[in-house]
Amino acid sequence: MNDRDDVTESEPRQSGRSRADSGRKSLYAAFDQHPALPGPAPAPAPPPTTFPVQEDARVADGAEQPSPSLPRTRPGPGGEPPVKWPEAGEETADPPPAEESEPGGPTITLWGGIGSGKSTLLAALTRALMDPVYGSWNVFPEDHSSKQYLSDLAHTFYRERVFPSATQDEQLPVRLTLVGDVGGTPYASRSAGRRRWRRGGQPARDVLEFRVRLRDMPGEAFDLRSDMGALMGPRLVTDLADSRAMVYVLDAAREWRVNGADGPVDEDERQSADFFTEVLDGVATEIAIRGQRDGHRLPHSIAVCLAKFDDDDVFRFACEHGNVRLNPRTGQPEAIDAERLFDDLCDRFPHGSLGEIRNQIGRYFVPERVGYFVCSAVGFWVDPDRGFDFDNPSLVNAVDDKVRFVAPPRPVNVMEPFLFLRGLSRQR
Repeated sequence: MNDRDDVTESEPRQSGRSRADSGRKSLYAAFDQHPALPGPAPAPAPPPTTFPVQEDARVADGAEQPSPSLPRTRPGPGGEPPVKWPEAGEETADPPPAEESEPGGPTITLWGGIGSGKSTLLAALTRALMDPVYGSWNVFPEDHSSKQYLSDLAHTFYRERVFPSATQDEQLPVRLTLVGDVGGTPYASRSAGRRRWRRGGQPARDVLEFRVRLRDMPGEAFDLRSDMGALMGPRLVTDLADSRAMVYVLDAAREWRVNGADGPVDEDERQSADFFTEVLDGVATEIAIRGQRDGHRLPHSIAVCLAKFDDDDVFRFACEHGNVRLNPRTGQPEAIDAERLFDDLCDRFPHGSLGEIRNQIGRYFVPERVGYFVCSAVGFWVDPDRGFDFDNPSLVNAVDDKVRFVAPPRPVNVMEPFLFLRGLSRQR
């Protein structure tokens, strides 16, 4: 497939999603105005279809970033509060976490139901960290199969500009080392914040290195009542129990397909909890058998990714609840509060299964080890001259009966879940 034949980085053709010529008032009319300057969010306008824009005050062009002061943390033993990671050169008698002393290094297990976008998230990860807001990073695959797998995903996603095919078989573990200098960024450590600049006006270096193992498994495997789930379930539960860190990819768009006003729109009527509840119960049982419980909870950390933020239903829903702002640095929309969006989705579909997932997360995980993120591996269309158009936001178009991207994907919030699991959080 030649990505240059039919696709150019030009304005996307109008699709059925565009509401500019629909004859009704746009839900996003308020966004046609210039974003307000950073400051408190204005009160919502009386009409229910008008929502205020909150400009992201964290990063403004030409504005100097505040000196960050964030420690690196890892969960403490026995339910104790997280303890600080040692700074560079600092001696400590506290041993590293058990999973980091193992030959494979820390393990992050990717988890999500069928069609949730796990492979797409992986494809976006190696490019998302090239964003200078995270500092300067490199990815080093630790074996040839990992290199080939990541290269194939990236080629499909960024060169051919199509979605990767859904994972059909269990993949070999993808082993990679992420090395980055976060000096001068909001992710810098305390010591780097105190020595913000080196001689010559260069930011102080703050190099982080951590090893990651990701196992991309078919979404069908996470339904333990399916044939594939019955076959692969024990291995899956063991992987999750061993990992101590999980990226759970939640397909927010599935709620409209399964629980929307039109009822199930395809043959697969399974809900999100069908790929979550029994798996997590299995992990809890395995941890209890091993005697590794953290009090009455699991010792794991979990990053809950509300995927497909660029989906029309998900994006409009977030806008309707005043939970979207424009990032002035990238020009792309982003969610203001990921956990609130998750709660709003639970309330929007009271007969769905998201509430069950929310309750189970609260039961099994220490709150400080739970992070919520709204992610888009694809991103949004931003016109180089006119900026973002809320009436035509999609980067995805149908070309020759195939889904293609009109420009290279620009991931939104894909790196943050992995930084969170490493004990790093961006200062708000």
